[in-house]
Amino acid sequence: MSAEPKLGLLVPLHAKPEQVGAVAEFLNIGYSLMTGNQEPNTLQWFAVKYEGQPVYAIFDTFAAESGRKAHIDGKVADALRANASTLLAQSPDIAGGHLDILASKVNPRGSGGEARKGLTKGLRVLMKAKGHKVAEVRAFLKGALPLVEAELETPLWYAIEFPGTNTFGIVDFFANDKGLKQHLSGEVASALFARVDELLEGPPDVVKIEVLAVTL
Repeated sequence: MSAEPKLGLLVPLHAKPEQVGAVAEFLNIGYSLMTGNQEPNTLQWFAVKYEGQPVYAIFDTFAAESGRKAHIDGKVADALRANASTLLAQSPDIAGGHLDILASKVNPRGSGGEARKGLTKGLRVLMKAKGHKVAEVRAFLKGALPLVEAELETPLWYAIEFPGTNTFGIVDFFANDKGLKQHLSGEVASALFARVDELLEGPPDVVKIEVLAVTL
């Protein structure tokens, strides 16, 4: 893919207890709406479920604001808004999900025709920088890319920032548990956790995720 992801959305979907299966089904329908180049300016789109929680999420990326706006005005977002009161315990915070992509590795190796594109596992990591350490956290995440590039079992990795909130994050995806475990024991994670007290207001919030569907 020639376009580089610069912007994104991360929108958690908190399912009502009796609607957990229906939300998964809805996201599969969303996948069908994303296939066939129906949104050419949406670079990557991921439907995921947070492990051990009745929470799903959509994470997607764009090269420019025009692509993100087109997606928010598109069929998937329209369907989400129309079904939110039935399926979700709280309204999806689309505005709060706006993010900048500081650095990324996009090197998928799965089958193009398979819904998950060979990806099964992932991580969603959020962290709050100390007010006077925002620039250092941003630089740390940008500087982590060469280390991630060397991780053969980490095909997709995104360092993200929610502008104006001091909140940063990492979202990444793996073919299997082996890749996820190798990443968690790798140099980026070790360096980050070694500097938690220096850079962050508290420990990173790490959530393992299950991949449901992907468009690339």
